[in-house]
Amino acid sequence: MMELERYDGNPILSPNPKNAWESEVTTNPGAWYDEKTGTVYLLYRAAGADPEHKIHLGLAVSNDGYNFERTSDQPVFSPSVDGFDAGCVEDPRIVRMGNYFYVTYACRPFPPG
Repeated sequence: MMELERYDGNPILSPNPKNAWESEVTTNPGAWYDEKTGTVYLLYRAAGADPEHKIHLGLAVSNDGYNFERTSDQPVFSPSVDGFDAGCVEDPRIVRMGNYFYVTYACRPFPPG
């Protein structure tokens, strides 16, 4: 039997008020652990205070799985301008098959706000 313990340092990633696109919410990530480098990649859902509440994906990395640093001040993936995911992209999941990483996500044609 595996026993889990809640990390006292939660949340491991909080909203960043310096970036409008992630100033209000950071949540529901997908993660990948690279055994060769010991790096944890965290693809997370983020939103700001814009009236439409568009949702984007950001990327953060960690060498210990607890202390994460964002890779950019910009989202790594955002809703399209006029496509099926024009409202939001959210809830990323990552799987590796061979040499490729596949990311799936939920989306909406209109922003939730």
